[in-house]
Amino acid sequence: VFQQLDWGAKSILWIFLAVVFLLLRDLMNMLRLRHLTHKKLGLKQLFQSIVLWEFGTSVMPSFIGGSAMALIVVHKEGVELGRTTAVVMLSSLLDELYFILLIPIAFALLSFTNIFGFTLNEMPFSSGWIFWGGYIYLAFLALFITTSVFIFPHLFGKVVRYIFRLKLIRRWKGRANRMSRDLITSSRELKGQPIAYWLKAFLFTFLAWTARFFIINCLVMAFMPGVDHAQLYVRQLLMWVVMLVSPTPGASGIAEWIFSDYLGVFLIAGLAPVLALIWRLLTFYYYLVAGSLVLPVWVRRVFK
Repeated sequence: VFQQLDWGAKSILWIFLAVVFLLLRDLMNMLRLRHLTHKKLGLKQLFQSIVLWEFGTSVMPSFIGGSAMALIVVHKEGVELGRTTAVVMLSSLLDELYFILLIPIAFALLSFTNIFGFTLNEMPFSSGWIFWGGYIYLAFLALFITTSVFIFPHLFGKVVRYIFRLKLIRRWKGRANRMSRDLITSSRELKGQPIAYWLKAFLFTFLAWTARFFIINCLVMAFMPGVDHAQLYVRQLLMWVVMLVSPTPGASGIAEWIFSDYLGVFLIAGLAPVLALIWRLLTFYYYLVAGSLVLPVWVRRVFK
């Protein structure tokens, strides 16, 4: 299939644009982190934090994500533990709201048949309850984060303190208590932020995820010009809902399968595995390599 493809200047240009959107996504995530931490981190700290955050996402199951790595990285950059917890939880909340809000809009603008290529009664297993189960999971996770950070932070802190009374992790009880106090303080500050603060945070999130989706649009355009970009974008929304609840690290295996299942209709026979490989090189293996290079540099700097 590689030999049959036209690797002319037009194809190279679209692949270059895919790389540009990859870098744009990282930039938007850096700006969001800077915004949520109230500009406490410098350029080097932001870059290394985002690369390691994505590295954690690549090596952990997708339904867990890189939150554990993010908690360690952002806190070690000098942000209070409670505020770090709030920042990581808010980042997850913003990511989930992107899908929770845009998927109903997509269904309102495009018919079910136009999105999936078949009617609701004809929906197969791979596009059926797995997708809807993932959407419900994201909705419940968003509700849990909203409740923990904005409505009942005291209750969440009390649960954390109770957990750290267990014998195996009791040695970190003091840090857990401090994190609970910091989280309550951060919650009080966040609830006092103006609407412009949240709109700006969501704008960064919207641009980051949209840039990530446009990577596939560029790759498809490199070899299959004339595709319906709106339909391709919407199918990626549905595809990522399934990938976000994957039990494998970085959705490995699931991503390649779901790519062909959801996007194969736009491609000629045999092209889906090739584009899936290029896509994963840009959005998965890139962060594995970059994270492996950045991690020892970051460790030497923050533990010096």
